[in-house]
Amino acid sequence: MNETYKWLYDYYALPLMKVGKQADALKERIVSHGSPADALFLWDRLEDLCLLWGTESFAIGLQLGLRLMAGQRADGLLIS
Repeated sequence: MNETYKWLYDYYALPLMKVGKQADALKERIVSHGSPADALFLWDRLEDLCLLWGTESFAIGLQLGLRLMAGQRADGLLIS
């Protein structure tokens, strides 16, 4: 495995995956402070934010990955 990918996984991706449990606990606390009638709405809004952030993060990560791989290809993949 490329050392860059190993480093990115160890120092970037792995710590972020551990944050998920804390984020779920925080969402539970946020929803518990609202009224029971608003619980579904709050969960929906929080999950919507997570999906939006996840999509943005994926797009940025994909661009980074393509740029990292561009230097390793013989044909010199061009990204504009």
